[in-house]
Amino acid sequence: MGGKSRSAEEGKAAMESSPQVHQRGGQDEASERQAAPSSVPVSLVAEISALWGEYLDGREVGPDDDFFALGGNSLIGIKIIDRVSRDYGVELSVRAFYLAQTPARVAELIEQERTRT
Repeated sequence: MGGKSRSAEEGKAAMESSPQVHQRGGQDEASERQAAPSSVPVSLVAEISALWGEYLDGREVGPDDDFFALGGNSLIGIKIIDRVSRDYGVELSVRAFYLAQTPARVAELIEQERTRT
């Protein structure tokens, strides 16, 4: 069999056949993200989109753009969370920020926290 051991071939076949799925959360978390239609001010969504753009090399960011698809990473996420805390007086958890994934959803989180206090 070309010098390869049977277990090595089986391992390679198993790796190739198993899907490489990288999930950011389970089913419950996915349904958490899909909230009812938002009553968040459009201006807040625009502000959060612009804020993201500042940290993502000045690119234009839409309300439903995905943070990770735009090239966001953990360091940028932490910087944005810190800026939201300073600018809006709202403490977002890293988990909540990453699950939100879009400026519109982050704006919803900010609005929810504002109404709690």
